[in-house]
Amino acid sequence: MTKLHIKHILPYFFMLPALLIGTIAMIFYGVDISIWIQNIFIWMLGVCFCYVILNKTPLIELHKNPLLVTSILTILLILPFWFNGLEGVHRWVTLGPFNFYMASIILPMLIVYLWRLSKSNYLPYVIGFMILIGGILLLQPDAGQITAFACASTIILWRAIENPKWQYITLIILTLYVFTPWIYIDHLAPVPYVEQIIFLVADMGSMLLILGVGALLLLVYPFFITWKKDILGLYFLMTILVTFFGHFPMPIMGYGISPIIGYLIGMTATQKIKMAQTN
Repeated sequence: MTKLHIKHILPYFFMLPALLIGTIAMIFYGVDISIWIQNIFIWMLGVCFCYVILNKTPLIELHKNPLLVTSILTILLILPFWFNGLEGVHRWVTLGPFNFYMASIILPMLIVYLWRLSKSNYLPYVIGFMILIGGILLLQPDAGQITAFACASTIILWRAIENPKWQYITLIILTLYVFTPWIYIDHLAPVPYVEQIIFLVADMGSMLLILGVGALLLLVYPFFITWKKDILGLYFLMTILVTFFGHFPMPIMGYGISPIIGYLIGMTATQKIKMAQTN
């Protein structure tokens, strides 16, 4: 049993301002309760589940085999190709009435484990996985997620690779991965309360917009300041920024349970690492 302190639980509530502002905007614009209630429900359920994970030692300590976990997570990222896409876009796994945006769920944990691998003697595997994951996102295609992933991956590699030549080679590969889907970007129409939620907030007044921007910054604050895990913080920051340049889901504030799940997973993984380091 791990002894928890308020500092371990408080960061989960940093999500609340963005969640509540997004909910207010959806209610104001007449979005059905069956839509916006999902965000609140999954946050409440997720926080309870994460509390259990933080408070108890898992029966199977997957962190002892990061190479196996990374392989499993990469396979899960391929799952959307087995489901019907939308206009050639394959990003979702459909289970009953729910569509799970797999990249936003899987990538935070993948980034954590790639970082763990880079700290061990698995650097060639890290490079291989990054190229493979980038290729998967390229085929989906998902310009937003591949941009966020490439930014985080570049930091991991530049800190792990000592040879400048290989630093630049990997950077060139990741850059090509980023530019390609932006050149041939998909033409899926945006849903206002998903991709454009911050613009709905802006239309409600400048004060609420200021609060909304502050709430979005609060989402990445724990990673850059409190935990100093800037790699994952950079990933989440980029998932927010890309929404201003393309039709990608605004995490936490916009409708969509998958970004909430991914954020909770990334936060919990980071917390577990921090707790392990302090014990």
